[in-house]
Amino acid sequence: MKSRSMFVGAGLKMRLAVVVSILALPMLAISAPPALGVVKYAKGNLKVTSGDSAVQKDLQASDLVAPGSKIESGNDGKAVLRLLPDQAFMEIRPKSVFTLKRVKTKDKRVRRIHMEAGEVVFGLKKKSEAVQCENAQTQATALAGRFSCKSDEKGVGIFLVQDGELSVYNRPKDLTAVVRSGQKAVSDLNGIKVSDATDSELEQVGFRQNTLEVDFVNPETEDFTTLEVEYETNF
Repeated sequence: MKSRSMFVGAGLKMRLAVVVSILALPMLAISAPPALGVVKYAKGNLKVTSGDSAVQKDLQASDLVAPGSKIESGNDGKAVLRLLPDQAFMEIRPKSVFTLKRVKTKDKRVRRIHMEAGEVVFGLKKKSEAVQCENAQTQATALAGRFSCKSDEKGVGIFLVQDGELSVYNRPKDLTAVVRSGQKAVSDLNGIKVSDATDSELEQVGFRQNTLEVDFVNPETEDFTTLEVEYETNF
């Protein structure tokens, strides 16, 4: 009787362990960090390495971009990401290498892009989460507007602001400058130089892909349906 009781007890513990393990699976999925964005447009050679994985794969349209992802674009690589959850946009230019993260600073969430090389362009809405674009020498922060961040092989940061303003912090000289609409900033070991951008430079701070929302009405039910149409431009 004693050995049978022990067998029954062991079996009960095993069943409970299995039930607990099954119940824990949804919790593990829920605890995964939310995606930083979704790829709306991709062309050419684009690679992504996600999280702790060392496996590199092609970046394609409709892919979700997880925090900690490293993206590399080749000579012909171009992409447009829709950032989440605010639906802001980020364009990836050719020959760019960077990592995306979501960090918390002063009780606020910030999307941080660490540039190794290349150029990215942002289009942020008024209620967007802040974006920080940085390299080893410079960190630029914005809450809204349209601007580009570029880093060359020497770590020089070049910033163009088409709309809104950008706060640029230079680490070597411990300096901060505000770059406003129509201006350009160059940040290097010598500090920050802010000047008026040329028209041709500002024209480059534009997205190659845009979206248009079109409303359709059903004449029978009078129900509205909104369709999002994507189209490309040259600015």
